Formats: sequence, C-alpha cells, structure tokens
Amino acid sequence: MRSARAARITTLPNLLGLARIALTPVVMALILLPIPGGGLLAGVVFAVAAITDFLDGRIARARDEVTSLGVFMDLTADKVLVAGVMIAMVEVGLLPTWIAATILGRELVIGGIRQLAASESVVIAARALGKAKTLATLVGVFVLLLARDAMTGGPLAGTGSANPLATSGFWLMVAATALAIISGIDYLRGSLPMLMGSPPPRPEERPPT
Repeated sequence: MRSARAARITTLPNLLGLARIALTPVVMALILLPIPGGGLLAGVVFAVAAITDFLDGRIARARDEVTSLGVFMDLTADKVLVAGVMIAMVEVGLLPTWIAATILGRELVIGGIRQLAASESVVIAARALGKAKTLATLVGVFVLLLARDAMTGGPLAGTGSANPLATSGFWLMVAATALAIISGIDYLRGSLPMLMGSPPPRPEERPPT
C-alpha cells in the first residue's frame, strides 16, 4: 500500500511541478547576479520551466494521474515561479513595480478564492481570460529576459535587439496586467454567490466568459 501511495505522489506531472519550483531560484540567480550571458540563460531556463507548466496537466489527464496533490502542486509551482522571477526583475529594474504588484496581487486574491471554493467542494475552472493572462505573462517575461541579455553584454549584445525586445516585452506585460485585472473581475463576479454564502449557480446561470 505504501509503494502504491508513493507511486501516486511521485508521478511525472508532480515531478514536473517540483522541477518548476526548483528552477525558480536558478532563474532568479541568473537575473540578479552579474553572470556573463545571465539574461539569455535565465530566458532559456524560464522557458523550460514554463513549458513544464503546459505539459504537466496534459500528461496527468492522458495518464489518468490527476490527483489533489497534483492540482495543488501545479498551482503552487506556477505562483512560486512567476512571483520569484518578477521580484528579481523588479529588483534589477527590468520590470515596473506596478506591473508586478498588480499581477501578483491578482494571483493572491484569486488564489484565496480558489482555496475558499475548495473548502466548499467547489471547483473554479480556469477561464479563457485567465489562460490568456498566463500566456501573455510568460511570453512577456521571456522577452524581457532576452532584452536584459542584450543590454548587459550577453550573447545578444550588439545585435541591435535590446530596444525592440525591451519595448515588446514591456507592452506584453502591460497586456498581461490588463488581462489580470479583467480576468480577476470576471472570477470575482462568478464567485459572488459563494462569497456571499449562497449556493453556487448552476452552469447555465453562470455569467458568460
């Protein structure tokens, strides 16, 4: 029985979530420390971590390995990765504080709502706006890390890509911030019955996404 329980814990999706958490301090160090080519390396490691985010859920469903621990691990790993990398980016002046504060603040609020919903045995599924916010955030962070490499004498220096990358990354993060606000309001609106202590609405009564 113990081996069966261990097998359910050490599934590939769960290991991918753990890997995402483990890679977070690596990306942060590459951003914060004066390492030659650190920006490019940070971008590559971040991209690998982000790819595991898209893979673990699909693998879990394909292999019938969806567990409560796996769902918790996935959500936790996402928050740790994004929060850690954004904090490091703010520290080196690569990301405006207001963008990081808005996106991370939204994650805290929605995370709290999800925890409350879970305590009521209610599952709040990810919505299209939330997924778009996640994609814009991941791509924006990646582009800004490449911009940092071009601006700090890394392999991309001298290619003339610093300003275009920095501008593109900034506006991607602005878009991610707007989506964070809009999707956050959408989640709050859909969760009002639960937050007010009323039974959750039936699927046909939920506000359109």
